[in-house]
Amino acid sequence: MNVQLTVTAISAAVALASILLSARTAKSNTKFKADLERQNDGFRAELQRKNDEFQARLEDELQQRRDQAGKAARVEEVMSRYRDPLLSAAFELQSRIYNFLLRGFAGYLRSGDENEKSYVVNSTLFLFAQYLAWTEALRRGVQFLDLGDIERSRELADRLERIRAAFSTDTDLHGPFRIFRTEQRAIGELMLEPSPAAQSGDVPWQCIGYAVFCSNIEQRQTFASWFTRLDGEVRALASMEPSRERLTALQNRLMDLIDFLDDPPLRFPMKSRSRIPLTHD
Repeated sequence: MNVQLTVTAISAAVALASILLSARTAKSNTKFKADLERQNDGFRAELQRKNDEFQARLEDELQQRRDQAGKAARVEEVMSRYRDPLLSAAFELQSRIYNFLLRGFAGYLRSGDENEKSYVVNSTLFLFAQYLAWTEALRRGVQFLDLGDIERSRELADRLERIRAAFSTDTDLHGPFRIFRTEQRAIGELMLEPSPAAQSGDVPWQCIGYAVFCSNIEQRQTFASWFTRLDGEVRALASMEPSRERLTALQNRLMDLIDFLDDPPLRFPMKSRSRIPLTHD
């Protein structure tokens, strides 16, 4: 009897211990699962945060690329409006300089009749002024655009600046046709007039024609006064005594601009792009 009671008691104790152990194990498992779930929630939150940051950076980079592409497109659109008239003006001016220095065009100033002399002077002044007009028109067209670090805009600006510097410097280059920077703009302004047929996307200005230019030289003293010194310097080319440095540099730098604007050479073939040998640049 005692043995039986003892066995029964032991069994009850074992059962109770099993129950307590099971309860403790269940509690531990519940806590472990809760801790594990919290860790998983933390991992998921951290993963979501990093994913959000990555998406934000990616969207920012994509927006920057879209902005850069849009900026480049706007600049290219504006540049395309002025490319042809600026290209033509640059080519005509460099051609006149080339003819003066290497093809004896100044001979008309020495031995031509009065009409020929007048044509050489006025047409040369016009070609200088026409080029300055289109550079001023381009400046107006892009002045409110953020050119930023767009490579083509930087290269174009550099070539235009080298031409402006060739006109204005009195240290690096010598000779006639020195035109201060502000004078360059002023002459360009005088040569521009609103384009009556301009529509959206068109150039809003046009350069006055040669006939109007000659009329202004003859009849408008304020207009003609801007060209008085240049007029005398053109006539002085008859003797070929003035230094050729500035004109030579201008012709070469105009050719640099032409090479940039007409690449590949479609408007003006390579055979028409001769350069005056440089003595100083």
